Amino acid sequence: MSKCPLPDITVAVCTHNRAAMLRDALMSLTAQHTASRFSYEVLVIDNASTDHTSEVVAELVAGSNVPVRYSREPRKGLAYARNRAVAEARGEWHAMFDDDQIADPRWLAELLALAKERNVRSVGGAVHLRLPDGCQRQLSEVCRRLLGASVGWNVARPYTRKEGPGSGNQMLHRSVFEQVGLYDDSYNQRGMDTDHYRRIRAAGIESWYTPDAVVWHVTPPSRLEEKYLRSVSLHNGWCFARRDFQEWGRLALAGVAVARLGQALCMHFPRWLWAKSAGQSEHRVAARCLFWRMRGYVRCALLLIASPFSKT
Repeated sequence: MSKCPLPDITVAVCTHNRAAMLRDALMSLTAQHTASRFSYEVLVIDNASTDHTSEVVAELVAGSNVPVRYSREPRKGLAYARNRAVAEARGEWHAMFDDDQIADPRWLAELLALAKERNVRSVGGAVHLRLPDGCQRQLSEVCRRLLGASVGWNVARPYTRKEGPGSGNQMLHRSVFEQVGLYDDSYNQRGMDTDHYRRIRAAGIESWYTPDAVVWHVTPPSRLEEKYLRSVSLHNGWCFARRDFQEWGRLALAGVAVARLGQALCMHFPRWLWAKSAGQSEHRVAARCLFWRMRGYVRCALLLIASPFSKT
């Protein structure tokens, strides 16, 4: 009996206790338009879930024309799950997708088309927010970015040092992992994507973006609260400081930390005062997020600069 041919693309979905959201995510993935030009599989990595994640996947396996595979990673942590996905992927290309997203039917086709058109091994696409029903908030650009949206990129273009592909809308050729390695599991839930992209750039691998490869990030009400935005802002600042330390070392990190502190005092704080007095709630939240991001950066910078065990 002959073996099934290997797929061109493996779509990896790492998930933890999000069975309800996972069902919609997987349904969108099994409905991708390929025009018979490529094949793909969906690989679900259950990262130590305690809900009915395995049952949800089993339902999709039974009713899907697209191969759907399930694997369990018992070590809790996104980096562990991502690395398990890389190890078990069968496709030449490895596409990352989050369990709280919905894919446009042409998502995969557009990513692959961009990779072939630009002859690159690293591509990404647009992330739009799907806000709760009835939500009328006009979120600031700062908050939209914190929630994972790609903002202001309306044409195909290469990624930059500061702007990399979002973890839920990225596709890499498997040779990229062979060249730069897996995700660093010393990062807990955030930062491993920034670190991995830093290594991709350091290896001279060009990465491209297309606005036509669209995914929708499902945003529940809890993520619109200041408590969540504060946590993400602090984590982002921390991760940016680690990235700068690894690239530039202690002296440059200290200089950037001082500059960020001065920027917060001279720009973000006055903007917050103005927004508060003017009753501009969204601008006030944005200014606070920028201030929180600075705090995360400075805290991490001080720890890295002071620690004798920190290495560039």
